[in-house]
Amino acid sequence: MLIFDSRNERYKSKFGAIADGECITLRLLLPCGGHICCTGAGMLLCRDGEEYKRYDFKATEEYDQDCAWWELDFSIDQPGLYWYYFEFSTPHKTFKLYNDGAGKGTLSDDMNTWQLTVYSKNFKTPDWLAGGVIYHIFPDRFFKSGEPKRNVPDDRVIRSPWGGTPHWEPDAHGKILNNDYFGGDLKGIEQKLDYLKSLGVTCIYMTPIFEAHSNHRYNTADYLNVDPSLGTAYDFKSLCDAAKKLDIHIILDGVFSHTGDDSIYFNKHNRYSSIGAYNSRESKYFDWFKFSNWPHEYESWWNFSTLPEVCEDNPSYLDFITGEDGVAATWLKAGARGWRLDVADELPDIFIDSLRMRAKSIDPEALILGEVWEDASNKISYEKRRKYLLGSQ
Repeated sequence: MLIFDSRNERYKSKFGAIADGECITLRLLLPCGGHICCTGAGMLLCRDGEEYKRYDFKATEEYDQDCAWWELDFSIDQPGLYWYYFEFSTPHKTFKLYNDGAGKGTLSDDMNTWQLTVYSKNFKTPDWLAGGVIYHIFPDRFFKSGEPKRNVPDDRVIRSPWGGTPHWEPDAHGKILNNDYFGGDLKGIEQKLDYLKSLGVTCIYMTPIFEAHSNHRYNTADYLNVDPSLGTAYDFKSLCDAAKKLDIHIILDGVFSHTGDDSIYFNKHNRYSSIGAYNSRESKYFDWFKFSNWPHEYESWWNFSTLPEVCEDNPSYLDFITGEDGVAATWLKAGARGWRLDVADELPDIFIDSLRMRAKSIDPEALILGEVWEDASNKISYEKRRKYLLGSQ
C-alpha cells in the first residue's frame, strides 16, 4: 500500500515548489478496516531551523479497497525552506511516516523528512527564457572572423591551423599555461548568428569575454574591457544589436569571486601601470583581497595562486561590480540580457542581492543564472543556508 508520494499529484496536488499563499492539497491513503484502522492523521511541518507544528487531516468518503483517503488543504504565507513528515493513529499505536529518499512514504525510523520550497509569489523569470534554447560558446574556439586585432599581448601563442590540438599538456616546468589562442572572436560569433538561428537558438551564453591572460579567461584582468583577442566593446555592442534583430539574447559570464593575479587589481607581474594590491598596501584595491602575509601569502580560489580571492562584501568592490555605474550595469546597458554567475555558492547573499537589484533596475527581464553544483534549493555554504530560489535572487 502506497500511503504517500510527493512526486505524484494524486497525493500532492502540485509537484515541486509552491508560491507563498498558494493553496495545495496533500492526501494520504490510510487503512480503514481491521485492527489498524486509522483514527486520525496529521502533518508535522517546520520552517528551516524552527519548531514543528501539526496540521490535521480530515477523512474523506473516498475509498481504495480497504483504505480511505485523508486530505489536508493548506498554504504557507512566508517564503522559505520547510520540512515535513506525517503521523497517523490507530486504536493501538501511532505511526510516523517518513520519506524513503525517493518521495514515497515509509514506516521507518530513518526520520528522513520531505522538503517543501516556498518562494515569493512576486518572483518572475524572464518571459524570453521560457521554452528557449541556450547555446554555450567558448569564444576563442567558436569562429574566427579574420579581422585584425589591436593591443594583443605578445606573450600569447597564436595557433594555426584552426582545427589543431590545443596545448593541453604541462610544459617543462610542469605548468599548464592556457596561453595558446586559435583566434575565435566576437565578430566571428556575429557572422554565425543566422546559422545559430537556424538551429532554434534563442540565447547565447559566452564564457568570459573580459580582458584576461589565459584562453579560458576565468582569471579576469580588467572587467571593463573586452579581451583584445576577441575584439572591442564596440564589437560586443554590434553582436548584441545583431542578435536582438534575430530574437537571440546574449548572456555574459561574471567571474566575481576572484580575479587574476595578472590583473589591474592585483598586478603581481607588473603588466599594468596601475598600483595593484600586490604592489602596495596603499593600493585602492588592497582591501579587496585577503592577505595573511602581504604580499606573498593570500587566499586564492581553491589554492590556485593565480586566482586571488576577493572580499565580495567589501563596499568598494561591491560598488565597483554592482553600483549604478558598475560592471554589471555597464555591460547590460551595452546589450547583454543577463549574467551567469560563476561559483555562485562562493558569493555572499549581499553580493547576489545587490547584483540582481542592479540588473533588474536596468532591465526587469534580465536573467541572473547561478552556478551551483549541488541541490541549489537547500544548499549550505559557509555554514549558512542559501536562499537562491526563494524569490529574491
